Amino acid sequence: MAEINPSVENIRGMLTEALGRLRKAHTEYFELLERGLGSSPLPMADQAKQLCSFMQRNVNATFDLGDKLVQAKDAQDALKLQSEFFQGQMQALTDQARSAGESAMKAATGMFGQKN
Repeated sequence: MAEINPSVENIRGMLTEALGRLRKAHTEYFELLERGLGSSPLPMADQAKQLCSFMQRNVNATFDLGDKLVQAKDAQDALKLQSEFFQGQMQALTDQARSAGESAMKAATGMFGQKN
């Protein structure tokens, strides 16, 4: 008969395996998205590629958190990991907003700048 109460290590193994499958699906999705954006003739394709890159980094950070949480020793360790993740994501959001703003300004300058 199947084990009703799997051990912590069995649960960690199952979670690690599930995260691996999700990472693989994520990678395939973003590769497909990048190919589509790479062949796009739209003027906003560069900005869309940048946003895609931001999304990919954010999702990777979330997967990294999942990997760390699976290995957490206790609730205090998990809360520490989550706090560090939150701080990192807030910094990433700030950096990404600045970068997107600079990109938008360059695009606007290019569209409305003086033509010689």
